[in-house]
Amino acid sequence: MYQVAVLKADYEGWWLFEGWQEDLIDIRDFDSEDAMIRYYRQLVQEMTAEFHSCQKGKYGLCAFFNACELEYCEECEEDLQIYYTPLCLKDREFLEVRTNMNI
Repeated sequence: MYQVAVLKADYEGWWLFEGWQEDLIDIRDFDSEDAMIRYYRQLVQEMTAEFHSCQKGKYGLCAFFNACELEYCEECEEDLQIYYTPLCLKDREFLEVRTNMNI
């Protein structure tokens, strides 16, 4: 089973941390890789229009954010930027997909 999900986190570089799956929101299931990729491309285009900024990172993924969306971290005693990263999964595990999209 293929999925497209959005990871919401107060850090960019989520692939460095265990438990990133706990931060997945808006998970959509697809029967084929082609359907998953079509939806992923559509989602990235929508997020490009919705968010003011984007950081490209490892695996060609984009972390979208609006500078004014911050959450306070009690542990580190500061406001942290919130990032939204759309990503492709296969059986709930990260699947690297190169879509050649310009963002």
